[in-house]
Amino acid sequence: MGTLGTKVILVGLAFGSMVACSPKTQYDNFIADQGYIPFQQPLADVGVGSLLSGSPEQLRLVSPSKTCFPSTFEGMPTNLYQTTAAEMPDIAKNMSISAGMDANIIAGNGTPLFKIKTGFTKLKTLDVHIEGATVEYLDELAFYDWVYSPYFPQACMNYLTKSGSFIRQALRVDRMSFQFKDSKGGLIALNTGIIEEIVDFEVDVKWEITNSYTLTIKTPKYVGYHLAKVDPQNPGTVAYIASDLTKKGQFDFIAVQTYTDTRGLVSSY
Repeated sequence: MGTLGTKVILVGLAFGSMVACSPKTQYDNFIADQGYIPFQQPLADVGVGSLLSGSPEQLRLVSPSKTCFPSTFEGMPTNLYQTTAAEMPDIAKNMSISAGMDANIIAGNGTPLFKIKTGFTKLKTLDVHIEGATVEYLDELAFYDWVYSPYFPQACMNYLTKSGSFIRQALRVDRMSFQFKDSKGGLIALNTGIIEEIVDFEVDVKWEITNSYTLTIKTPKYVGYHLAKVDPQNPGTVAYIASDLTKKGQFDFIAVQTYTDTRGLVSSY
Protein backbone atom coordinates (compact mmCIF):
# COMPACT_ATOMS: atom_id res chain seq x y z
CA MET A 1 0.00 0.00 0.00
CA GLY A 2 1.42 3.37 -0.99
CA THR A 3 2.03 6.03 1.61
CA LEU A 4 -0.43 8.90 1.49
CA GLY A 5 0.79 12.47 1.82
CA THR A 6 0.09 14.30 5.06
CA LYS A 7 -1.41 17.75 5.09
CA VAL A 8 -2.02 20.26 7.86
CA ILE A 9 -5.54 20.87 9.04
CA LEU A 10 -6.27 24.37 10.29
CA VAL A 11 -9.31 24.89 12.45
CA GLY A 12 -10.20 28.33 13.78
CA LEU A 13 -12.40 28.35 16.87
CA ALA A 14 -13.76 31.82 17.67
CA PHE A 15 -15.46 32.83 20.89
CA GLY A 16 -18.04 35.20 19.42
CA SER A 17 -21.42 35.40 17.74
CA MET A 18 -23.32 32.19 17.08
CA VAL A 19 -23.51 30.73 13.56
CA ALA A 20 -25.99 28.27 12.08
CA CYS A 21 -23.64 25.31 12.45
CA SER A 22 -21.78 24.88 15.74
CA PRO A 23 -18.02 24.21 15.82
CA LYS A 24 -18.69 20.75 17.25
CA THR A 25 -21.06 19.94 14.38
CA GLN A 26 -18.57 21.21 11.80
CA TYR A 27 -15.77 19.25 13.46
CA ASP A 28 -17.86 16.05 13.62
CA ASN A 29 -18.98 16.49 10.01
CA PHE A 30 -15.39 16.91 8.90
CA ILE A 31 -14.35 13.65 10.56
CA ALA A 32 -17.41 11.88 9.15
CA ASP A 33 -16.57 13.18 5.66
CA GLN A 34 -13.22 11.41 5.93
CA GLY A 35 -15.07 8.12 6.50
CA TYR A 36 -14.88 7.84 10.31
CA ILE A 37 -17.29 7.95 13.23
CA PRO A 38 -16.31 10.90 15.45
CA PHE A 39 -15.86 10.21 19.15
CA GLN A 40 -18.64 11.82 21.18
CA GLN A 41 -17.03 11.67 24.63
CA PRO A 42 -13.59 11.38 26.25
CA LEU A 43 -12.26 7.82 26.44
CA ALA A 44 -8.89 7.36 28.11
CA ASP A 45 -6.81 4.40 26.84
CA VAL A 46 -9.01 4.07 23.75
CA GLY A 47 -7.37 3.03 20.49
CA VAL A 48 -7.25 0.36 17.80
CA GLY A 49 -7.93 -3.07 19.30
CA SER A 50 -10.03 -1.67 22.17
CA LEU A 51 -13.23 -3.57 22.98
CA LEU A 52 -16.27 -1.25 23.09
CA SER A 53 -19.95 -1.48 23.90
CA GLY A 54 -22.85 0.96 24.06
CA SER A 55 -24.06 3.55 21.56
CA PRO A 56 -22.17 6.27 19.65
CA GLU A 57 -23.35 8.82 22.23
CA GLN A 58 -22.53 6.60 25.21
CA LEU A 59 -19.58 4.41 24.34
CA ARG A 60 -18.16 2.24 27.08
CA LEU A 61 -14.61 0.89 27.05
CA VAL A 62 -14.91 -2.81 27.84
CA SER A 63 -11.19 -3.46 27.69
CA PRO A 64 -8.09 -1.63 26.35
CA SER A 65 -6.30 -3.00 23.32
CA LYS A 66 -3.44 -4.54 25.31
CA THR A 67 -5.81 -7.09 26.90
CA CYS A 68 -6.84 -8.92 23.72
CA PHE A 69 -4.57 -7.43 21.07
CA PRO A 70 -1.16 -6.57 22.56
CA SER A 71 1.56 -5.11 20.38
CA THR A 72 4.05 -7.56 21.94
CA PHE A 73 3.72 -10.92 23.66
CA GLU A 74 6.49 -12.43 25.77
CA GLY A 75 8.93 -9.95 24.29
CA MET A 76 8.03 -10.68 20.68
CA PRO A 77 6.03 -8.38 18.34
CA THR A 78 2.56 -9.57 17.37
CA ASN A 79 2.58 -7.43 14.18
CA LEU A 80 -1.10 -6.67 14.75
CA TYR A 81 -0.86 -2.93 14.13
CA GLN A 82 -0.14 -0.99 10.96
CA THR A 83 -0.14 2.76 10.29
CA THR A 84 -0.21 4.93 7.21
CA ALA A 85 -0.13 8.70 6.79
CA ALA A 86 -3.56 10.13 5.96
CA GLU A 87 -4.06 12.67 3.20
CA MET A 88 -6.72 15.05 4.45
CA PRO A 89 -7.97 18.32 2.98
CA ASP A 90 -7.01 21.57 4.65
CA ILE A 91 -9.86 23.33 6.40
CA ALA A 92 -9.80 26.97 7.48
CA LYS A 93 -13.00 28.02 9.24
CA ASN A 94 -13.94 30.45 11.98
CA MET A 95 -16.35 28.61 14.25
CA SER A 96 -18.17 30.58 16.89
CA ILE A 97 -18.46 29.03 20.33
CA SER A 98 -19.53 30.20 23.76
CA ALA A 99 -17.79 29.86 27.11
CA GLY A 100 -15.22 27.42 25.73
CA MET A 101 -17.74 24.55 25.67
CA ASP A 102 -17.12 23.45 22.08
CA ALA A 103 -13.37 23.91 22.47
CA ASN A 104 -13.46 21.61 25.51
CA ILE A 105 -15.47 19.05 23.56
CA ILE A 106 -13.07 19.10 20.63
CA ALA A 107 -10.02 18.86 22.92
CA GLY A 108 -11.68 16.20 25.06
CA ASN A 109 -13.56 13.80 22.80
CA GLY A 110 -11.67 10.65 21.87
CA THR A 111 -8.29 10.84 23.56
CA PRO A 112 -8.75 13.61 26.16
CA LEU A 113 -6.06 16.31 26.15
CA PHE A 114 -7.20 19.18 28.39
CA LYS A 115 -10.04 21.41 29.54
CA ILE A 116 -10.13 25.18 29.22
CA LYS A 117 -10.66 26.94 32.53
CA THR A 118 -13.35 29.60 32.87
CA GLY A 119 -11.37 31.96 35.09
CA PHE A 120 -9.00 33.29 32.44
CA THR A 121 -11.31 36.05 31.12
CA LYS A 122 -8.71 37.58 28.80
CA LEU A 123 -9.11 34.61 26.43
CA LYS A 124 -11.62 35.22 23.62
CA THR A 125 -10.32 33.26 20.60
CA LEU A 126 -8.69 29.87 20.17
CA ASP A 127 -6.99 28.75 16.91
CA VAL A 128 -6.21 25.07 16.53
CA HIS A 129 -3.68 23.58 14.11
CA ILE A 130 -3.82 19.80 13.59
CA GLU A 131 -0.75 18.15 12.11
CA GLY A 132 0.26 14.63 11.16
CA ALA A 133 -3.01 12.78 10.56
CA THR A 134 -2.44 9.01 10.66
CA VAL A 135 -4.62 5.96 10.05
CA GLU A 136 -3.93 3.10 12.46
CA TYR A 137 -5.49 -0.31 11.77
CA LEU A 138 -5.38 -3.98 12.68
CA ASP A 139 -3.57 -6.10 10.12
CA GLU A 140 -6.21 -8.70 9.28
CA LEU A 141 -3.72 -11.45 8.42
CA ALA A 142 -1.88 -10.99 11.72
CA PHE A 143 -5.29 -10.72 13.41
CA TYR A 144 -6.27 -14.14 12.00
CA ASP A 145 -3.04 -15.76 13.21
CA TRP A 146 -3.29 -14.18 16.66
CA VAL A 147 -6.93 -15.14 17.26
CA TYR A 148 -6.18 -18.77 16.39
CA SER A 149 -2.94 -18.89 18.35
CA PRO A 150 -2.84 -20.76 21.69
CA TYR A 151 -2.04 -17.45 23.40
CA PHE A 152 -5.29 -15.67 22.57
CA PRO A 153 -7.24 -15.26 25.86
CA GLN A 154 -10.42 -17.32 26.13
CA ALA A 155 -12.31 -14.35 27.55
CA CYS A 156 -11.47 -12.39 24.39
CA MET A 157 -12.62 -15.28 22.21
CA ASN A 158 -15.91 -15.42 24.12
CA TYR A 159 -16.39 -11.69 23.61
CA LEU A 160 -15.76 -11.88 19.87
CA THR A 161 -17.99 -14.88 19.22
CA LYS A 162 -20.86 -13.24 21.13
CA SER A 163 -20.95 -10.37 18.63
CA GLY A 164 -18.72 -8.05 20.65
CA SER A 165 -17.35 -5.04 18.77
CA PHE A 166 -13.84 -3.62 18.70
CA ILE A 167 -11.99 -0.74 17.05
CA ARG A 168 -10.56 -2.16 13.85
CA GLN A 169 -9.32 1.18 12.45
CA ALA A 170 -8.92 4.73 13.77
CA LEU A 171 -8.01 8.21 12.61
CA ARG A 172 -5.26 9.65 14.79
CA VAL A 173 -3.93 13.19 15.07
CA ASP A 174 -0.25 13.19 15.99
CA ARG A 175 0.20 16.85 17.01
CA MET A 176 -2.12 19.72 17.86
CA SER A 177 -1.05 23.34 18.24
CA PHE A 178 -3.11 26.08 19.90
CA GLN A 179 -2.84 29.86 19.81
CA PHE A 180 -4.84 31.98 22.23
CA LYS A 181 -6.13 35.47 21.40
CA ASP A 182 -7.74 38.31 23.30
CA SER A 183 -10.89 40.29 22.40
CA LYS A 184 -8.94 42.41 19.90
CA GLY A 185 -7.52 39.37 18.12
CA GLY A 186 -4.06 39.82 19.58
CA LEU A 187 -1.97 36.76 20.44
CA ILE A 188 -1.57 36.07 24.15
CA ALA A 189 2.06 35.52 25.12
CA LEU A 190 2.52 32.18 26.84
CA ASN A 191 4.66 30.81 29.61
CA THR A 192 4.15 27.94 32.02
CA GLY A 193 2.24 30.12 34.49
CA ILE A 194 -0.15 31.47 31.83
CA ILE A 195 -0.76 27.97 30.46
CA GLU A 196 -1.67 26.76 33.95
CA GLU A 197 -4.19 29.61 34.20
CA ILE A 198 -5.79 28.73 30.84
CA VAL A 199 -6.01 24.92 30.77
CA ASP A 200 -6.11 21.80 32.93
CA PHE A 201 -4.13 19.02 31.25
CA GLU A 202 -5.10 15.38 31.42
CA VAL A 203 -2.59 13.02 33.01
CA ASP A 204 0.49 12.18 30.90
CA VAL A 205 -0.27 14.71 28.15
CA LYS A 206 3.02 15.92 26.63
CA TRP A 207 3.17 19.58 25.66
CA GLU A 208 5.55 22.46 24.99
CA ILE A 209 5.46 26.19 24.29
CA THR A 210 6.94 27.25 20.96
CA ASN A 211 7.68 30.77 19.65
CA SER A 212 6.21 32.23 22.87
CA TYR A 213 2.65 32.10 21.47
CA THR A 214 1.89 28.48 20.60
CA LEU A 215 0.96 25.58 22.83
CA THR A 216 1.87 22.33 21.06
CA ILE A 217 0.41 19.03 22.24
CA LYS A 218 2.69 16.14 21.30
CA THR A 219 0.45 13.37 22.65
CA PRO A 220 -1.37 11.57 19.79
CA LYS A 221 -5.16 11.93 19.84
CA TYR A 222 -7.70 9.49 18.39
CA VAL A 223 -10.52 11.51 16.79
CA GLY A 224 -12.50 8.95 14.72
CA TYR A 225 -12.93 5.20 14.42
CA HIS A 226 -14.40 2.14 12.68
CA LEU A 227 -15.97 -0.67 14.68
CA ALA A 228 -15.80 -4.31 13.60
CA LYS A 229 -17.34 -7.65 14.48
CA VAL A 230 -16.13 -11.13 13.55
CA ASP A 231 -17.89 -14.11 12.05
CA PRO A 232 -18.89 -16.19 15.14
CA GLN A 233 -18.16 -19.36 13.17
CA ASN A 234 -14.78 -18.04 12.06
CA PRO A 235 -13.64 -15.54 14.71
CA GLY A 236 -10.33 -14.87 13.01
CA THR A 237 -12.17 -13.11 10.18
CA VAL A 238 -13.66 -9.61 10.29
CA ALA A 239 -17.23 -10.01 9.02
CA TYR A 240 -18.85 -6.61 9.70
CA ILE A 241 -17.56 -3.04 9.75
CA ALA A 242 -19.29 0.14 10.95
CA SER A 243 -17.71 3.34 9.64
CA ASP A 244 -20.93 5.36 9.69
CA LEU A 245 -24.18 5.72 11.61
CA THR A 246 -27.75 4.95 10.63
CA LYS A 247 -30.37 7.71 10.31
CA LYS A 248 -31.37 6.87 13.89
CA GLY A 249 -27.81 7.47 15.08
CA GLN A 250 -26.85 3.84 15.69
CA PHE A 251 -23.82 1.97 14.38
CA ASP A 252 -24.38 0.90 10.78
CA PHE A 253 -22.66 -2.50 10.59
CA ILE A 254 -22.24 -3.67 7.01
CA ALA A 255 -21.06 -7.09 5.85
CA VAL A 256 -17.48 -6.81 4.57
CA GLN A 257 -18.26 -8.52 1.25
CA THR A 258 -20.97 -5.95 0.47
CA TYR A 259 -19.06 -2.88 1.64
CA THR A 260 -19.13 -0.20 -1.06
CA ASP A 261 -18.19 3.01 0.81
CA THR A 262 -14.39 2.97 0.83
CA ARG A 263 -13.81 6.41 2.40
CA GLY A 264 -11.10 5.99 5.00
CA LEU A 265 -11.23 2.20 4.67
CA VAL A 266 -7.87 0.44 4.83
CA SER A 267 -7.52 -3.27 4.08
CA SER A 268 -4.42 -5.35 4.65
CA TYR A 269 -5.35 -7.78 1.87
